[in-house]
Amino acid sequence: MIKRATDVLGVLERALTVIAAISLFAIMALVVADVFMRYLLNSPLSFTYDLIGLYLMAGVFFLTLSDTLRVHAHVGVDILLSRASPAKRRLSEMVTALTGLFVFILISKVGFERALENYEQHDVLAGAIPWPTWISAALVPFGCGVLVLRLALQLVGNVLSLASGRDLFPLPPLTDETRSFE
Repeated sequence: MIKRATDVLGVLERALTVIAAISLFAIMALVVADVFMRYLLNSPLSFTYDLIGLYLMAGVFFLTLSDTLRVHAHVGVDILLSRASPAKRRLSEMVTALTGLFVFILISKVGFERALENYEQHDVLAGAIPWPTWISAALVPFGCGVLVLRLALQLVGNVLSLASGRDLFPLPPLTDETRSFE
């Protein structure tokens, strides 16, 4: 069951990362086009700053939160974990998941309330184009909500692994101690 849930969540996370990568490419293309239009044709694109700042940057950040945790690409300090037993490492992962769950459930709740309020109030950005703000606000609870699912899965997987004594959920890899820091 844990393996199936991990696989399904992984598919969602990778799809969101692809969307974020497309958003990042769109940011680069828009900046290049805007610079070209501004400096060579003296006619900048009026919508790029708002589009990038409101939607694309939020998408790049919030849509990759969970996948970053899945592939262990986040910042981690494992100075003591390299000397800990697998059981102690699992306990550490459980504490981390519980802490993350508390924080990101709260962020998801507040973010959802804000997005809902923006939607109900028909809130738009004042500018050349009246961009609706609820879409970018909705990226916060959506991205954090997927991260909550990942943290919950990690918590359950580590609890079941610890309780059963079997490796039902993999521990994150430790950093390679032979790597030089030059």
